[in-house]
Amino acid sequence: MSKILITGGAGNIGSFITDQCLALGHEVVVVDNFYNGKYRNISDHLANNRIGLETIDIGSYEMVKYAFDKHRPDYVSHQASLMILDSNKFPHKAIDTNITGTFNIIQACSEFGVKKLTYGSSASVYGNPRFVPVTEDHPFDNQTLYGATKIAKEALMKSWAYSNNVPYVGFRYFNIYSERQGLGAFYTQVFQKWIHAIHNDEEIIMYGDGEQTLDLVHSSDAARANVLAMFNEEVKNEHFNVGTGIETSLKEVLMLIEKHLGKKAKVRHVDSDPHLVKRRCSSIDLIKEKLGFVPEVTVEEGTIKYIQYLLEGKI
Repeated sequence: MSKILITGGAGNIGSFITDQCLALGHEVVVVDNFYNGKYRNISDHLANNRIGLETIDIGSYEMVKYAFDKHRPDYVSHQASLMILDSNKFPHKAIDTNITGTFNIIQACSEFGVKKLTYGSSASVYGNPRFVPVTEDHPFDNQTLYGATKIAKEALMKSWAYSNNVPYVGFRYFNIYSERQGLGAFYTQVFQKWIHAIHNDEEIIMYGDGEQTLDLVHSSDAARANVLAMFNEEVKNEHFNVGTGIETSLKEVLMLIEKHLGKKAKVRHVDSDPHLVKRRCSSIDLIKEKLGFVPEVTVEEGTIKYIQYLLEGKI
């Protein structure tokens, strides 16, 4: 069995990687500053002697080096990131976490001889797609600071990680959601805002006609892509889309929420933001071929899970 260090290991994707690695019998070290991560996402594991927790900020190389030196991981999954809305509010922190933090992780992986590094990029690197489904060779056309930091992360991997002999696999996540997510996300915040508002008989806001589409992939599936890549010795120094290849409109999301809450929403329509991406749909042919990845959680199943957590008082 191996020791795996997971940055953002208490977060929306990282906590599922933690679950899956522990289930496989590995040791796990969760590195999280708990800005986006939630203690409850990993609390059930903390009595397990195969998990360690380091509450540090990856923007500090001194802290990163301390964690690596203490735990000597075999593999690393780098999921820590400032999300879109927080990147807009705190641009310097976004640079510090998403770019400098990534550089620190690469440097530590090189210094301590890590076997492989997996990490999270984003479909934001593509911007407003020129064609769908979006393949990995789609041009970068980022329109946000968050997307710019993800492009920078990919450039660091292709240059610094590669030149320092750190094998890596990066994932361009499409619209990630789960019952564990925070409010820092942009497009998928409709789950928290709409489900909570409808449950409390409050008004929700619909931008435009609601025909905008998302490629909604559950965080547990995104986590599984990382685990598949981590232990695949044949696949390295590549980037893959992580999605479902299925477009789901905001109207369809609303219908699912209403169906499983058993309530009709009070909807207020406002003009659509021209800067919003109108369509998201990934091609997942490459990740299927190279890693055997097929998403397992449907949008309806993920919506039900979120509502169950809400009604049980877990969120």
